[in-house]
Amino acid sequence: MLDFYYGEVSVNTILSLDAIKDDDFDIDSIFTVCEQIGLVCIKKDLNAQDIPSHFLPCIILDENNNSVIYRKNVANKKIEIYDSLREKVTEITYKELKKYNTAILIFREDTKKELLDKAIDNNWFWNPIKSFWKSYVEVGVLTFFINIFALFTPLFTMIVYDRVVPNAAYDTLFVLSLGLIIVLIFDLVFKSARSHIVDKTGKKLSIYFEEALMKRVLALQAQYDVMMTGAKVNLFKELSTVRDFFATRTIMQLIDFPFFFFALITIFLISSTVAMVPLFISITIIVINLSLQIPISNLSKKHLDNVQSKHNFLIESIQATDTVKLSNALSSKIFKWRSIISHTEDVQVKIQKVNTFAINISQSLIQLTTILVIAVGVFEISNKNLSVGGLIAVTILASRAMVPVINISSMVIKFKEIKDSLTNLRDFWSLPLENEKNIEIGLGKLHGDIELKNVSFYFKNAKYPSLNNINIKINRGEKIGIIGQTGAGKSTLLKLLTGLLHPTQGSIFIDNHNITTIHPVEIRDNIGVMAQEPFLFNGTLKENIELSKPISKEKMMELIKLTGLEDLVKKSGQGDGIPVGERGSNLSTGQRHLVGLARAIANDPSILILDEPTTGLDVGLEKKLMINLKNIVEDKTLILITHRFAALELVDKIIVINDGKIVANGPRDAVLQALRNPEVKR
Repeated sequence: MLDFYYGEVSVNTILSLDAIKDDDFDIDSIFTVCEQIGLVCIKKDLNAQDIPSHFLPCIILDENNNSVIYRKNVANKKIEIYDSLREKVTEITYKELKKYNTAILIFREDTKKELLDKAIDNNWFWNPIKSFWKSYVEVGVLTFFINIFALFTPLFTMIVYDRVVPNAAYDTLFVLSLGLIIVLIFDLVFKSARSHIVDKTGKKLSIYFEEALMKRVLALQAQYDVMMTGAKVNLFKELSTVRDFFATRTIMQLIDFPFFFFALITIFLISSTVAMVPLFISITIIVINLSLQIPISNLSKKHLDNVQSKHNFLIESIQATDTVKLSNALSSKIFKWRSIISHTEDVQVKIQKVNTFAINISQSLIQLTTILVIAVGVFEISNKNLSVGGLIAVTILASRAMVPVINISSMVIKFKEIKDSLTNLRDFWSLPLENEKNIEIGLGKLHGDIELKNVSFYFKNAKYPSLNNINIKINRGEKIGIIGQTGAGKSTLLKLLTGLLHPTQGSIFIDNHNITTIHPVEIRDNIGVMAQEPFLFNGTLKENIELSKPISKEKMMELIKLTGLEDLVKKSGQGDGIPVGERGSNLSTGQRHLVGLARAIANDPSILILDEPTTGLDVGLEKKLMINLKNIVEDKTLILITHRFAALELVDKIIVINDGKIVANGPRDAVLQALRNPEVKR
């Protein structure tokens, strides 16, 4: 476990931390060692199947206190554990995790303890469905009558053959026919009403779930956002499939299933012997479909993985079209795409074959039901236990009774695939959001005092900190430049200051308020950020600048002039309605950065963070922008991240970061002079 956090740690080092012998090392020793080296350690009664992936690796114990290290879980399909006694890494199935009911969770961030109290269940899915219970009760009542109405036609047929025809009772035939027509009208009305309720409920659930998932995708805490774009896109497809299965299709099939028993009881009342035929066949169908769960289970896991890989590759390739062309990588990409779709289709065809086999055998058994019902019915007629009309009635009823059995069987076949999708969605839903603490808002305008106290940050699975024990104090209105080599930790610091990431250790204060107690909305209202690579949406220039709230025409033109976008607007002839294209493809690199700058200052924030603001600009535009920026940042706290010394004209102090540590901090000219001296250690 310690190797995961600190690299190779010797046994002697661990034992010396607790001052014990190897044979005396126990669970209490784990807590002592973790406390000594600054890790949080918690023992919890928690089944290993319910441990979220962001708590891995961890130690899990079975009922005999045998322990292993639970290292990796890839979509509940590839489970990797490490047995320290045998010093061996092995793969087990998801089911085998169930025997481990105790977990010792070890992590760096003290705030992670709050996530343990979150219930790992599917209430996020079932609670909204349960809220529509009145609609499902209405559907159930309508279905009950629809199934009762379905009995009328075979009973009508039996009465006509057994009573009307022998006795030429035409008046009775007229009355019965009229009554059946009325029943059919009610049947049509009830079926239409049922479909309307189900469709209406399905639409409301669809809107709710799609919106909820989009909110979670956008509000996910950055350190837990490790899914690829294609996998996220696939979540929406899985959600739609799961919703349709449980909220509409399954409800209808489950409510329809009691008709099988209604029909079976009716057949039994007409002929108990004949009733045994559909009963036996239905059991056979269900058993066959249940037995097909094993191959479908294995195939559905592979299919889910393949579909996600396909989406990831597709989105990456489309976004990187120019790179593919410039790298002359078209043939290699097409070859890989062919391999992916071939493998995906192979699995899909196998699943389809199993499904088709299940459907075909079910249909054959339904036909066999009709044959056997007629054959048994003939003997029952010869034994005077059944009439001809009764035989026709039970034949119709038997065929109709098998329909809900087939539907339930199909549902069982599909269930495993749906369950895997539901598990994926549950795991995603368990990830923490940046605003789920229900932090109070109302802080208002921040002044711009910033302080970082002993701040360290580790990325997931990183053994070394990206930032290590950072202490910075910035007073309101100060202009600070941050420089350092690539990978020094500058962009990580930016994300910490804006609340996108949370410190692994230490605290960040803005106006003496701990940043974790400030709502993310208020943080971003008061901090304007120009990212190193601004993302532009497919739309107009105006839409890309006023992302959060509308801006007046006068304010928009002022922003365009301040940021140097005036020439672009004039030349386009379309004003601020010029389309920027997907990801800003219609603009140059420099122009995209200027749009990002306009977006950052649009809300007049008290704190401004600029990450390489002059990237892609020519010398003339850079000088003009520097003049405008001096006016813009005059009364603001400025944090400027740059590699270009020209941009440092805006700052009074410079902080130099190297390998995640502050190596210099002082007045601009003094720090620059020190950096120019080759004897100064950078």
